[in-house]
Formats: sequence, C-alpha cells, structure tokens
Amino acid sequence: MRLGSQKFLYNDMNTNSPNDNAVVRDVQIENKMGLHARPAMLLAELANKFNSDITIHKGEQAVNAKSIMEVLLLAAGKGTTLTIKAQGSDAQQAVDAIANLIEKEKFEEE
Repeated sequence: MRLGSQKFLYNDMNTNSPNDNAVVRDVQIENKMGLHARPAMLLAELANKFNSDITIHKGEQAVNAKSIMEVLLLAAGKGTTLTIKAQGSDAQQAVDAIANLIEKEKFEEE
C-alpha cells in the first residue's frame, strides 16, 4: 500500500453547495521542516478542542484534522498550500486558531 496516494475524502465536507455554511481558509506551511510529527500532533490536539468537523485539504486529498496519523499522510513540506475547512457551531474559531498555529506561530518552531 502506498501511503502517499491515499485519499480520505469526506463527501459532506467537499461540497460547495449554497447551504454548505462551511468556513474555508487557505494557509501556507512556512516552518523549515514542514508538517512532520510534532506539528501534526499540535494541529490535531488543537483541532480536537473544537466541536466542529474539521478537514485539511492538500489538492484533492482531504484528511480529518483531529487525527495525527491522517494529518501526517498529507506529507506537507515547506511552501505547501493547505485548505482548512470546518463545519459546525465553532467553525470560524477552529479555522482561525488552526490558521494562526500554521501561519503565525509556525508550530512554535521559529
């Protein structure tokens, strides 16, 4: 099995219908080592603080942001653009917090 080719698609999270009410934001990985084990852990721990369903997308690949293993499967290096998508009562707060972790805090590695 080739892990890099796996896709975790969440059909309900990939729709762009007018009634979607999802919060979506693109972010770019800027820390030197990319999205390796420690940043994946930090991202998943942060995502688990929210009630919303949260996915991280890299191209057509989408993973559950609350799963460290799935986040690692993105193999997102420095310069990779990811899309954060959340649906639920605290979706905006979830997207803002995860975007802040990735873009401003840079996983606290700078």
